[in-house]
Amino acid sequence: MSTPDRSAQPPWTYSMEVTPAGQSQAAAQLPAGPVPADPAALFQLMLQMQSNTNEMLRQLVDQNRTLLELTRETVQVSRDQRARQMQELERWQTSHQAVLFETRGVLKTLEQVHGQIMEQLVTFVHENESELMEGEFTLADFTDRFGPRLGHLNTILSVLRPLAALAQHAQSEARNKPREETQ
Repeated sequence: MSTPDRSAQPPWTYSMEVTPAGQSQAAAQLPAGPVPADPAALFQLMLQMQSNTNEMLRQLVDQNRTLLELTRETVQVSRDQRARQMQELERWQTSHQAVLFETRGVLKTLEQVHGQIMEQLVTFVHENESELMEGEFTLADFTDRFGPRLGHLNTILSVLRPLAALAQHAQSEARNKPREETQ
């Protein structure tokens, strides 16, 4: 890389050799070649560059505003969905009070069953590791044996967990209510 002759340039100019990987649209609009030596032409070039920069910044701001609007809409949809779920859960709770308090005991039992199935799964995998890797029959037996049971049990547990939490919350509120009235 050769060093440019600085004696031929006016003292207010600065030049640097840069090889870009790609040129932006704004850079393509700028005149190629040496920087003008005339202060008025240099000022005009600087104004054009500033104008291009301002336009890019406006575009960025517009894109950010659009992104912000979309994010706000997404948050609102999530809030609405959560509110509907809570209303549905509360309606279910009031119409099924007797079942609600039983879910905690059922959940504990089914979590123990889930744990036993997981232990059986781990044992099966350890005992049949090489056959699982090489044989279709053992893999099919594995998925048939554990897949449906775990899939259905996980679905049931995902329904029972919020209900059990709701029952526990309702029970703790019921215990705290007499204390609040006596105080």
